[in-house]
Formats: sequence, C-alpha cells, structure tokens
Amino acid sequence: MSRSMNETATQHFIEAYEEARSALPGAGGWLARRREAALDAFREAGLPHRRLEDWKYTDLRQTLEKAAFAPAPAHEGAVVLPGRRSASAFAAIDRHVLVFVNGRYRADLSQVARLPKGVELHALGDVLHEQWVKDLVERRFDDARQAENIVDLNTALMSDGACLRIRKGVKLDKPLHLLFFSADPGASHTRNLVFLENEAEATILETHVGEVASFADIVTDIAIGEGARLNHVKLQDEASDVVHLATMRARLAADAKLSSFTLTLGCGVSRGQSFVLFSGEGAEANIDGAYALRDKQHADQFCVIDHAVPACTSHTLFKGVLDGESEGVFQGKVIVRPHAQKSDGRQMTHALLLSRDAAMNAKPELEIYADDVQCAHGSTVGELSKEAIFYLRSRGIPEAEARRLLVLAFLDEALDLAPHEETRNALKRLVSEWFEEAVL
Repeated sequence: MSRSMNETATQHFIEAYEEARSALPGAGGWLARRREAALDAFREAGLPHRRLEDWKYTDLRQTLEKAAFAPAPAHEGAVVLPGRRSASAFAAIDRHVLVFVNGRYRADLSQVARLPKGVELHALGDVLHEQWVKDLVERRFDDARQAENIVDLNTALMSDGACLRIRKGVKLDKPLHLLFFSADPGASHTRNLVFLENEAEATILETHVGEVASFADIVTDIAIGEGARLNHVKLQDEASDVVHLATMRARLAADAKLSSFTLTLGCGVSRGQSFVLFSGEGAEANIDGAYALRDKQHADQFCVIDHAVPACTSHTLFKGVLDGESEGVFQGKVIVRPHAQKSDGRQMTHALLLSRDAAMNAKPELEIYADDVQCAHGSTVGELSKEAIFYLRSRGIPEAEARRLLVLAFLDEALDLAPHEETRNALKRLVSEWFEEAVL
C-alpha cells in the first residue's frame, strides 16, 4: 500500500474530526484535550496494515480505503430492526435495554426499569465530569502495542456510549442489554465504560445488527473492583458490507472475575480485540467465543491477557466453522510477568473447515518470565470426520442432517461457556437456526 493511500485513508478520519469537533461531547474540557492528543497519535501511526505483526492477517487500512465511509448521520424517522433472528435473540429475557442507532443513544427506543440503589447508568455525554470516567478514557495498557493504537481513532471521534457504574456490594437486578443498530450507511464511533466497585455484580448483553454498509468502531473500557463479578455476552450479526472493529480493555483487581463470550455470525470484515490486565491477586478472566462464517466473511479475534501479579487464572477458547471462501483468524498471547508466580493461563483455538476454499490462521503464544506457573496453548484446524458422517448415515440420518449435527456438537463446547444461562440457550437456538439455512 502506497504512502499516499495511507495518507488518504487516515486523512478521511482527520477531516471527519475537524468537521465534528465542536459538536462532540466534552468540547472545551479535559476530553477535548484528550481528543487532540489521540488525533495526533492517530495521524502519526495511521491505519493499521498487514506489515504490522499484530495486524498480519487483517488489513484494516485497505478495507477502509476501499469503503471510504462518511460519518453516519443522526437517524431521522422511524427505526425498523432487520428481520434477522439475532435482532430479537434476547427478547424473551427480562432485561434493561439501551438502544443506539448509528452509534447514538435513543432514549425513546430504550427500556430501563427502575434501577437498584447504587446502580448508575448514563449516556457518555452526561458523565464526563466524573473522575472515574476520565480515568477509564485516559487509561492505556501498553504504549508499544500495535493493536491498541487504533483506540486513538475511537478516542478522537467517539460520539456516544453507555456508562455503567455499580457501587460497592450492589448487584444489578437483571441483565443490561446494549443494542447497536446501523440504520444508515456511514461510520460510527462508540465508547462504553463499565466500573464495578468492590463486590459488585452485573451481566451485560450486547447485540450488533444492521443491513447497511457501515463501519462500527466500538471501544469498551472496564474496571472490576475487588471481588466483583462481570458477565458479558456479545452477539454480532451484521450485513456483508459492514466493517466491525471492537476493542475491550479490562483491568481486574484482587479476586475479581470477568467472563466474556462473543458469538460472530455476520459481517464482511470484523476484528475483535480483548486486552485483560490482572492488577490484584486471585483474579480470573474467561475470554471465550464461537463463530460461524460463510461466503467471503473475514473474522479476526485478537486477545492479550497480562498476568502482571501472582495467582491469577485465565482461560481462552474460540471455536469456529468456516464455509465458502470465508477466513478466520485467532491471535492470542498470555503474558506472565517475572514475579507473577502461581499463574494459570490457557489459550486454545479450534476451527472446522466446511469448504476447500475456506481458510484459518491461528497464532496462540505464551510469553512467560516466571517458573512456577501452569500455562498451555494450542490450535487445531480440520474437516468433518468422514467416519462420523458414515456412522450417522448408517443409523438412518440423512447426510445433510448428519453434517449439521456434527457441526453443532463441535460448537457446543464453546457455546457452553457463555456465562448467562438464558442467553446461552438463546445463542444455541440462534446457531441451530443459522445452520438450518446453510448448505453443509
């Protein structure tokens, strides 16, 4: 990619910032200064490309250069959710619902019942005066990490987002569902902030749907206090001409627990990034997921878990099936710092290719500087077993149904890790329906 194309793609977003600067939340305050610094860093680094090791398999620069997304407008008129089953996958679950259209909060479409005392839920622009908000926005895990540089784009252009704070010892009474819908073509930049104080508990559901060409840039910053628990389930099912970039950055204090699960079904090009930092002993993080891709879909999962203190546990498992000319990517790293003894870090990825034209790239890594640890990583890529298909057919099961049953059984191990029971059952139904429409 030429330097001029890099400048063109980057300049596109710089111009968008200059035009929107005065209308963005926090104009004239600390956030305005932070935006300027982020924009300078983004201008210097540019959009990521394949020559960067962290982006070896996903050329975001080229993808966005071809699409040339303008900023998504504030949607006017009625909103009709797409007919995809994923749009209503969590409808039967008793939950609070926040709706974002083109990256902007819509109070008229949201449904939030009376919240328990000690639970604070706001749109981004309403809480910029809070110190905890400033701390989360300004936090960065690693200045040298290529994958995290793209967050500067979001910091410069973020226009809205959900901000959840739960006070010490308080439990959110029912799940909070964040529904993101792209109604008009264009780029949106959303920042979600989650702060659980000591011993707090919450479950967050997240759905991304849309039928129009768009670029969804989402960053979720999370701080989990001592002994606090956060369950997070994300469902992504968007149109084939959508580019989806999502970054989650979580810091866990002593004895905190994060369980996060992502199911990816739709999107043209998607990249999910997870950065987890243990800051207190005895913490646990589970970053898991599943994906089902077809046609020319591309899905990249990038995960870094930093065992910066002793006696913490991490588990990562991603399983996926790929059909057509789809491409899957998993890049993961478990880092164990020199003094982080008694760490337990495990990272696995398994992929099933349903087509000779599908491809999978896997790169799990361990970076260990301590000796008293239990760490493991691995990767497998394979095809459906002919022997298993023959066995099922010999029992009177048609070949197409036999293949579907084997694929669903393969994904079940990952789907079982979704941390909320009702949501887990909803995801399994959705995956089963997805495969009923697929040609296996």
